[in-house]
Amino acid sequence: MTVQEALTRSGKEIRARVEEHQRLLARLTEGGDARIEGHLLLDCPHRRRLRETLAETIGVLEETKKSFKSRKLEALRKKLTGVLAEDA
Repeated sequence: MTVQEALTRSGKEIRARVEEHQRLLARLTEGGDARIEGHLLLDCPHRRRLRETLAETIGVLEETKKSFKSRKLEALRKKLTGVLAEDA
């Protein structure tokens, strides 16, 4: 990705966030629900990438659990699965 492409992409993301903020403010001012679960604000590209990476890691640990009979790896897999479930 070039610098110009990165800046264009970033600009679009910023515009989308500003528009989302405006919608939330309007909803709040109109006396609407102020909850934001599952909202664009909580679904940033970095967060999505982290969740995808966690899910991939859990998958690899699951696939290899018969090859590597390690209680530490099992505990780690369960811990990561728990974190991913909490964040959902």
